Amino acid sequence: MAMESVEEVVSAAWDAGRAAWPTITLDRAQLATFVAPRAENRQFLADLYLAAACLAGDREALAVFEREVLVHARAAIRSIDANDSFLDEAFQRVRTKLLVADEAAPRIGEYAGRGPLRAWVGIAAVRTALMMRRSVQRAREVPAEDDWTDALTMLSTNNPELDLLKRQYAQAFGAALRDAVAGLEPRLRAALRMSFVEALSIDDIGAVYAVHRATAARWIQRACDEVFEHTRRHLAERLALTGTELDRMSAMVQSQLDVSLSQLLPAQLK
Repeated sequence: MAMESVEEVVSAAWDAGRAAWPTITLDRAQLATFVAPRAENRQFLADLYLAAACLAGDREALAVFEREVLVHARAAIRSIDANDSFLDEAFQRVRTKLLVADEAAPRIGEYAGRGPLRAWVGIAAVRTALMMRRSVQRAREVPAEDDWTDALTMLSTNNPELDLLKRQYAQAFGAALRDAVAGLEPRLRAALRMSFVEALSIDDIGAVYAVHRATAARWIQRACDEVFEHTRRHLAERLALTGTELDRMSAMVQSQLDVSLSQLLPAQLK
């Protein structure tokens, strides 16, 4: 494309962007750098302007993008899975990929202007949701209900007394653990799944939710603590245990919590 034509497209994108979002601040040279390789795509120039401003880190552009464009990603994700925790996690992942630099530049820089920015984000959201769902499905084969409790009894605690107690109350323990996980608030359940099922680090989980790694670590610890307390309480309510038996059951729950979450509960952690 001739230099004159490229300059014309840059000028048109400048005018379209400033008319659509006059409060966004973008250096014209930055716009030119972004638009020049995409100059053949002249239909969505205002969207190119917004994407360039987001890539440049303009706060107003980022706010506009989240308010007017990214919000529609939720509908795209919901078409794949309407579960609240899945929706929240997928949305945060899309946001992070598009707007947060990691080892590479934010993915918003890949927008080429061949279609509406909103549609492009929707496609990215669907792709992310599909990859998440496939990842969970491939993570491990989920045992059937009876196999789940059978497997639980075979996991040694290295304590014969606790192993005997676990075999005796395997069904009750499995049910109590499931109920405890189901009772977590969606964000904690999602963080627990990312940690124990998908084996994501606290840095990865922090990036998904745009929070510090220490916050992600606190969420996981809080989720584990709540699962432990709820499981213990459910067992106490459902079984006629003496104080000593309940103490032993609590020790068994604590010793088996990590392995149970990572090996036996991927289906519950959705």
